[in-house]
This record gives sequence, structure tokens and C-alpha cells, in this order.
Amino acid sequence: MIASLRRVGVTAFAAASLAGCGTQPSPPGADPGPAAPPREPARPSRPPPPALDSTDALLGLAFHGAVPAFPLLAGSGNEVAMGIASPVGGSTVATYRVVTFSNWTTVADAWGNSTVDYPLVDPTMATMLLDRAMGEPAPSPDPLVLAERARAITRHLDDGEFSPFDHAPAALGPDDLTLGSVKLRTTHGSDAELIVRLLDTADRELAATTIPTRATGLVADVACVSTPVARRAWLDTARKRVLVEVGWNAGGAGCPTLDLEYGMWPTP
Repeated sequence: MIASLRRVGVTAFAAASLAGCGTQPSPPGADPGPAAPPREPARPSRPPPPALDSTDALLGLAFHGAVPAFPLLAGSGNEVAMGIASPVGGSTVATYRVVTFSNWTTVADAWGNSTVDYPLVDPTMATMLLDRAMGEPAPSPDPLVLAERARAITRHLDDGEFSPFDHAPAALGPDDLTLGSVKLRTTHGSDAELIVRLLDTADRELAATTIPTRATGLVADVACVSTPVARRAWLDTARKRVLVEVGWNAGGAGCPTLDLEYGMWPTP
């Protein structure tokens, strides 16, 4: 009987010892062993850099995604800023520049054109885009150069307190366009030149300009002649200015497309 109780006690003690294995606290002064290395926090993945494969992508990079919404009028009303994209051949790639002017972009004198140009995407950068699009090895346009050019443009716009016209653009057509206290009348002359007139409500002429056709070369021995066409107009009643946009009919398949032209007049 006593022997049986001893066997039972020994068995119970052994089972309890095995059950508590690994959960008993280390005795005082014992080496706890090397600590597990701390887990590094998960790092957010960075989005890939934008593909610099188009003029729009270069503009977005230069202006940090906030390309100015041209046209913009200076606080004084004496100067307009416009972004102009010039397609390269028949491709989707274009050069891009911002021009400022106080009269008509078609006006020139002995000193040259009346506009001031701020180039952003220049012909060299456009060639890089074309080469890359055709699979040829070519460097990417320098982001630092783009950013510096955009800063110069932004600085000029900020200094001049440029802001949008206070009226949305209106389409120009064969009929007179009334804009507040003035009217715009566009007609073509006998040689297809465009005549733009600014009139008051009594049909008195306040200003006028004539834009002639332009010869742009030969395509397959056919002369290309571009014809000016009035497109849109903007009015700013607070600063008393009207802006006119003129496009071009190229004159035939393969003929080059000319840049848009603009003109601004004061209003009563």
C-alpha cells in the first residue's frame, strides 16, 4: 500500500514537472539569452516617377502639377500672358512657351515682335521626346531646367498680379459678338485676310486690325497658304480689356499648322 502511494506521488510529480516546462521563470541572475531584434516598421512604397514621355508630362513636372490656366490678365490690365503649344510636324509632341503681350502678337516693328517669350519646353527637349517615342536612345529633359524656367514664369505672373479674365470665352463667328458695352466684327477681305473690328453699341469703330494670309512653303509641289480665322474672345469688365484669339486653316493636307495669334484692346 505504501509502495503504491509512493509510485503515484512520483508519477504525479513528474507530470507536473513536464507540464510546467518552459514556463517557469528564470532563476535570479540567470542569463536571459540574446534579445530578438526589433521589427522595423513598414515603409510606405514610393510611387514611381512620372514618365517624361509627353509635353503635358513635362509641364506637370515643371509646375508641380499646377499649370497656370491661361489666358491671364495683369492686375493693371496692360499685359496678357498666354501659354502656346507648337506641334512638331504631325506628331503629338509640341514645344511650349508662355508669351506676354500688350497689343497683338502679330504686330512687329523694326525692333521685332511685340511679345516677350518665356520658353519652357524647347525644341531640344521636344526632339528628346520624339526620339524616345520612336524607341531611339535619348536622354530625358532635365527636370531642374524645367523647374527653373517654370519658377521664372510664376515669378513674373505673381509680380504682375495676373488672374483670369472675369468672363468665360465666347466663340467668334460670322455674326457680330456682343461683349458687354462693345462688339467684335470679323470679316475676310478679297485676299482672304482677316479683318477684326472693335465697335461700340452704336457701331462706331474703336479699333481694328488686319491679319494677312501666310505662305508656309511647298508640300508635294503645292503651295501652302494658311488663312487666319477668328476663334474666341474673352472680356474683362473690371479691367476693361477684350482679348481675341485667331487660328489658322493650314491650306491642305501636310501643310504646317501655325501658332495661334492673340490680340488685346482696351474697352470703354
